[in-house]
Amino acid sequence: MKVDRLESEAVSETGTLVLGVGNVLWADEGFGPAAVARLLATGELPDGIEALDGGTQGLYLLPLIQSARRLLVFDAVDFGREPGQVVVLRDAQIPVFFGQRPMSLHQTAFTDVLAAAELTGKMPEKVTLVGVQLADIEKWGGGLTAAVAGAMDEAIRIGLDELAVWAAEG
Repeated sequence: MKVDRLESEAVSETGTLVLGVGNVLWADEGFGPAAVARLLATGELPDGIEALDGGTQGLYLLPLIQSARRLLVFDAVDFGREPGQVVVLRDAQIPVFFGQRPMSLHQTAFTDVLAAAELTGKMPEKVTLVGVQLADIEKWGGGLTAAVAGAMDEAIRIGLDELAVWAAEG
């Protein structure tokens, strides 16, 4: 599902937002939206949790992030690890700063969106990034590489486990 609601209303009754970010036309960069689509297709998303394909909306996602109490993000990452390796970062472990080099002048890095939320004093209480080390973002079209697609089930399991922990915390 694409983001079609950008007002600063509450994200959901639980205040929890699951967000997939990335460009589905750019090989492994499409991991985040693909993960949210798969998660929605499983039917395992707990009641009261909103899941959205944030695509490449950049700063347009700011009101959603500002209104979230807890934010679970699926994204492709490049930490120089083995392609397909799942990386989980929580809260202060996630780089939140302006200045990461975007791929083009039209792009805002997701870390810039988090930095903007922090600057406005409206950062979610909890943020978890479930990232998968990309293998290829040079190829347009064609979808995810085998290594990244093969990590999808593990990433979704980790995300569902995180949501369960948050639900237990209240």
